[in-house]
Amino acid sequence: MEEEQLKKWIKHSKLEIKIPDFEKNVLDAIKKKEASEKSVWRNIRWSWFFFMVGLGLGLIAANIISNFKFTFLGENANLLLLIFEILFVVIFATQFDNLIRFTFRK
Repeated sequence: MEEEQLKKWIKHSKLEIKIPDFEKNVLDAIKKKEASEKSVWRNIRWSWFFFMVGLGLGLIAANIISNFKFTFLGENANLLLLIFEILFVVIFATQFDNLIRFTFRK
């Protein structure tokens, strides 16, 4: 008797969805979200690549500037090198912080 009652309750608890193409819409939304997540990771990988390339080019530029012996507006090239290095470190630190935050966010 209890088993038949349970079967009746299960039959009546069935959810009928009357929206056409509901399943297709849900699956499309899931696919779009997955594609978006893959795109984000691909962009983060490219960001790290270009960050490293920029870091290398910045170090090379600092080395080249330090080897020149010229005056700039009556000042020694060391002042120009110092300004360049300060800008380089500030840009490096802010971009590194941004990349770390984007890479490891939840």
